[in-house]
Amino acid sequence: RTGTKSKGGAHGRVPQVEKITFCRYLNVMLKSGLSLSDGLEVLQQETKHPLMKKILSDMLYSLEQGQQLSDIFSRYPDVFEPYFLTLTKAGEMSGKLADVFHFLEIEMRSEYRLNAKVKGALMYPVIVLSASGGIGLLMFFFILPQIGKVFLSMKMPLPAMTKFLFDASIYLSKQIVFVGIGFVALGILLVVLFRQGIIQRLVSYVIRPIPFVRDLIKKIDMARFNRIFSTLLKAAVPITDALEISLQSLSWYEFAALKTILPDEIRKGKQLSAAIKEHPVFPSLMVQMIAAGEKTATLDDTLLDMAVFYEEEVDEELKSLTQILEPVIMLIVGVIVGALILSVISPIYSLVGSVQQAAGGR
Repeated sequence: RTGTKSKGGAHGRVPQVEKITFCRYLNVMLKSGLSLSDGLEVLQQETKHPLMKKILSDMLYSLEQGQQLSDIFSRYPDVFEPYFLTLTKAGEMSGKLADVFHFLEIEMRSEYRLNAKVKGALMYPVIVLSASGGIGLLMFFFILPQIGKVFLSMKMPLPAMTKFLFDASIYLSKQIVFVGIGFVALGILLVVLFRQGIIQRLVSYVIRPIPFVRDLIKKIDMARFNRIFSTLLKAAVPITDALEISLQSLSWYEFAALKTILPDEIRKGKQLSAAIKEHPVFPSLMVQMIAAGEKTATLDDTLLDMAVFYEEEVDEELKSLTQILEPVIMLIVGVIVGALILSVISPIYSLVGSVQQAAGGR
């Protein structure tokens, strides 16, 4: 065997595509009658991601020692989410691991598509702003200093903003090494803050008041919540456990308090539809659909339908958001570039006017 002795969990992330491949492969292997150890050994030889290769090696060794797959997953909380562990444990108890990995593949594939749509919608503004920022820095550090030296040497009166830009660009261009070090340090700091989630929380706090952004985030939350909840119920996970795990996927701050309140209410015998009806953060459509699902004993299918509905809503809103962002960003960039150009062109016009007056007075 290629397994190595387990030394505990490793920290780090595994790309979603790797986990989707992992679930799909194990589903196929188990359904074809191949043992879990044999399937993992083949997959461990094929995978290229170093952390995933280490995890698979740990799984091989641990399975040979008689450990449960869910216990192995629990050692990697940064890789395998709570619903992943719960579904695996349910599959081990029911003897339906192949079906569980099929559910997990569908769930993660849907999550991956949803995230890809969000990232795709943000890609355009990020590229435009980055390119504009790069051009602005190029002008500020290499073009403005040359123009500024000419005009400042003439001792001619300049607008305050123009003089400030010239002085600042000339001074900073002389400190280009220290400025470069500062940019590198800032980049490293931003990467660290991003990995720790601080930037994401800050951006989330800033954009929350924007109405269409707020609605979009809530619908993304609802799509994720309904799909995870449905997947857990289909795997015969108890409704209180399924609800508790599904609520952990919600990112909107208004849902934070519900992560303990709702499961407690269900444990006391209250119906799910009645419990969430008391909290206006849940859309009325969702309350009605859950109530209908409870009456017809098809709650898992109803939740899946709701997940698909909200995913389609998110898709439509992302398209609308992209259409709105394109002209807004171009307008902002145009105003900034226009202000910068005017601050440079205005003294040129003044100089040309002075030269013409001097020539006419001769």
